[in-house]
Amino acid sequence: LMKLQGEELRGEYRRTVELPRPDGTVWRFVIQPLSLGFSRELRRQGITPPARPTRVVRDATGKPLRDGQGLAVLAGDDEKSEYQADLERYHQRMAVLMIAEGLRGDPNVEFSSARPTGEGSWEAYADALIEELEGAGFSAGDVGVLCQEIARMSQLLPEHVKGKRDSFPERREVGFT
Repeated sequence: LMKLQGEELRGEYRRTVELPRPDGTVWRFVIQPLSLGFSRELRRQGITPPARPTRVVRDATGKPLRDGQGLAVLAGDDEKSEYQADLERYHQRMAVLMIAEGLRGDPNVEFSSARPTGEGSWEAYADALIEELEGAGFSAGDVGVLCQEIARMSQLLPEHVKGKRDSFPERREVGFT
């Protein structure tokens, strides 16, 4: 294990997040930060953003524009409804997988959807988690709050990332050109 000033580092910390309900009750969850390899593991399991569609750029007469090598110039086409639906589905899957990972240390939380082992489908697992959270009465806001708190604990919010980035020396200072 890694040591700091002779002491073994243990990244085992948790905290409680409360979600007030409209009826006055409060749901309490114990969250933990995401592991360092969380995003890499999801990519390895096939949870990736959809490919951005492209279209050929045309001039005023409708002819395709060409670059210096004679190839058609392409532009992103984010307006396609299929792409928008795929992108939304990707973000929903990432959110619920983040929540499932962040709640793994809470002894009071149990998902009926089984985490895949081996060659199981992580997309199907994420879709089952979405249905499970919807069935339990979670709102989009509840999911947002849990994701934000897990990201805060994992130091993934923009202010954390900028702070970490600013603490690194400029490339030229370490011999990069």
